[in-house]
Amino acid sequence: MLNYDKIYLIGETHSNRPFRGVIENYDLAKPEISRGEKAVSEIVPVKHSMGGKTLYDIIWTTNAFPLIVSERVVELFKSNGITGWETYDVEIRSKKNELIDQKYFGLIITGRCGYRDYSKGSIIMDKIGITTEPHLKGFYFKNDYWDGSDLFMCKPDESGKSMMFRFCTQKVDDLIKKEKIKNLSLEKVTDISMSISLYNIELTEEQKLEVEKLKASR
Repeated sequence: MLNYDKIYLIGETHSNRPFRGVIENYDLAKPEISRGEKAVSEIVPVKHSMGGKTLYDIIWTTNAFPLIVSERVVELFKSNGITGWETYDVEIRSKKNELIDQKYFGLIITGRCGYRDYSKGSIIMDKIGITTEPHLKGFYFKNDYWDGSDLFMCKPDESGKSMMFRFCTQKVDDLIKKEKIKNLSLEKVTDISMSISLYNIELTEEQKLEVEKLKASR
């Protein structure tokens, strides 16, 4: 049974301190690789692009899609029976393109859930910038589908479009906190909110009525 209170969205901290890489060959940074839909057979160079020189367990890139993890994270996933993932080989390089002798891997997420179902979200008033406006709260999956994996991503929607949201279970959240794995954020999917107007979200009739009620009560 899917308990949304125990599902988390994996995101960035947007800190300027950690090492941030770039994969200069875009063909080796495509979203299909991170989703496990396209194989990569060569070692992928991840070169320092911005941020500090400090290497954390998690490395984000300016390419947006790849997520790079340390050997420690890989071993923790293995020893704790975390499911729904694979890896590909990468090498970490300095801004001067010098090889950094620390082992990292590109993370592939093979677990799947349904694509986002906006009709299940609740309507709240929330701030965007300095204004307060209606938001849709909660990230819920079509047909509540989830394959049971600890790490997972949405299946393509009816038009074939894929999203790059990465999710994890409470088990992964607990492990990350216990082992003090840094340079990522975890947010309960029930707490996520999006501006309805900014993202042009199509609402159900019931949700539209709720928007009007909230506006009228202000």
